[in-house]
Amino acid sequence: MYGILLVIALLAFSASNCNKANKTLVDIGSDKITLGEFEKQYLKTVGNIDTAKNKSIDEKKQFLNLYINFRLKVKDARERGLLSNPDIQKDVEEYKRNYAPTYLVDKEIVTGKVKDLYEKRKDEVRASHILINLPENATPQDSIFAYQKADSVIAKLKDGQDFGEVAMQYSMDRTVKTNRGDLYYFTAGMTVPEFEDAVYEMSVGDYSKKPVRTMFGLHIIKLTDRKPRTESVKISHILIQDKRDSIGNVIDSMATYQKALDVYNKAKGSDSFESLVQQYSEDAGSKTQNGDLGNVERRRLAQPVDSAAFLMGVGDIAGPIRTPYGWHIVKKFGEKKVGSLEKEFETIKNEFKKTKAYKDEYSKFVETLKGKYSYKIIPEGIAFLKSKFDSVKTISDYNLDSLFSPQDKEKVLASYEGGQVKLIDVINHLNINRDFARMGLTELTITAIINSSAESPILNKKAKDSNIEKDDEYIASITDYENGLLVFRIDQDELWTKVKINDADINTYYESNKSKYTKTDSTGKPVNKTLDESKAEISNELQQLKYKDSEKAYLDGLRAKYPVTIHDDILAEAFKE
Repeated sequence: MYGILLVIALLAFSASNCNKANKTLVDIGSDKITLGEFEKQYLKTVGNIDTAKNKSIDEKKQFLNLYINFRLKVKDARERGLLSNPDIQKDVEEYKRNYAPTYLVDKEIVTGKVKDLYEKRKDEVRASHILINLPENATPQDSIFAYQKADSVIAKLKDGQDFGEVAMQYSMDRTVKTNRGDLYYFTAGMTVPEFEDAVYEMSVGDYSKKPVRTMFGLHIIKLTDRKPRTESVKISHILIQDKRDSIGNVIDSMATYQKALDVYNKAKGSDSFESLVQQYSEDAGSKTQNGDLGNVERRRLAQPVDSAAFLMGVGDIAGPIRTPYGWHIVKKFGEKKVGSLEKEFETIKNEFKKTKAYKDEYSKFVETLKGKYSYKIIPEGIAFLKSKFDSVKTISDYNLDSLFSPQDKEKVLASYEGGQVKLIDVINHLNINRDFARMGLTELTITAIINSSAESPILNKKAKDSNIEKDDEYIASITDYENGLLVFRIDQDELWTKVKINDADINTYYESNKSKYTKTDSTGKPVNKTLDESKAEISNELQQLKYKDSEKAYLDGLRAKYPVTIHDDILAEAFKE
């Protein structure tokens, strides 16, 4: 019964959120702006939900008015058929060609990985390891030796020997002498995928019964803790520094500790933490902020402080805590838990796309498509390029547009099912991709350049075969681009063209606002600029003013044609749970 009630509650919550997003915030003639659309657009501007929630109703209303102006321009442009303009259509088609591969890769590779990372990041893990060095390009003999050594280490663990002791004896990780193999707490995305996957599949107390291969070598891993993750903590601290002699040795350490203990006891008593910071803290950087270190993520502080900060409760005070910097007294003012997938998605996505794991997944995906579409390089194309290039020179030494004739540019360098890669495609690719700019033009480099140039057209073919043009997200992105392009064309072609500035306008404006335009003379005294000195600045100001007048007249006309009604009660619900 409880399970059924929970399902009903979740469905009701989901339905209420959906209904809220679909509420009409603004009527523009027969069109509507929903609350969900407004929230989506506002988030693009402010960056994240927390910031959006903290914005005042006036700030949200200010953005809404700007967005209404944008939508009015879009409505006018579309009803007038501006989208069918050949120049605009050309820009849209080019954008589609460039965007489709990105959208496809995000859909096929990135989204799934982001969701997996998000689920893993709900927890943090603590692990120890024993590293046996094994280079990626190791010989078969070296590999056999390394695996045999790893197996002998695992045998000792099976015999019940202490993991830390075995790590001290056999691990080739240079930090083992200080940490006995302990890697401290981390979460998904902070280490290489093979190591991460192995750790997250283990139970606390387990160690790997087979060595885990990564780019660093072979690892025998032990999972020592796993718990729900706190994303960051908000803490302040008081630092009591060690006293040192002229050569840097610590002196009178007991007196320093006693001072730190006295400050800690005062902090636990009735003294305010902020006043104690001002009296005692020797951290000049945080003292001006009353000791505030801000919101700090795991592993950003010295480990003893980090450990205390993430273990203690909000409002608690810990200390004295020893680090290489001295003694710390720490107070915790808050903590931030892991946000929703919607909230974290873009951050995790951007982080993932910078990793080697993403590059590996991308390369694997492209190679699979090349096989599927029977991609092949034309040997005659390679021979032709070799005849044109000096192998000791680089792409940056050539002007490719002038090096090849129009006829040359039509040469086919590679083919795939339903398409070809021509020399002109390679030239266009090299004009925006600088990865090969400094490589010697050997046959290996030329082959790599053609392969790289083929990626976008092959991804475009896959996108077309996958019918991504029917995906709601893809359609929304293309529509956003079209709308932006339409508004840009209206601003440039219809509003800015009405802005005319002449010398009489500049003279009149200068005489009325002369005191605004000043400079410093040779004695340092402010004096008025002459008309000639002010002309450029005045011209720019007048252009902006006349543009605003032109835009206001245009928008007033649109508002008369398409009446606008804002529902303030719905705006008040924005970003509310």
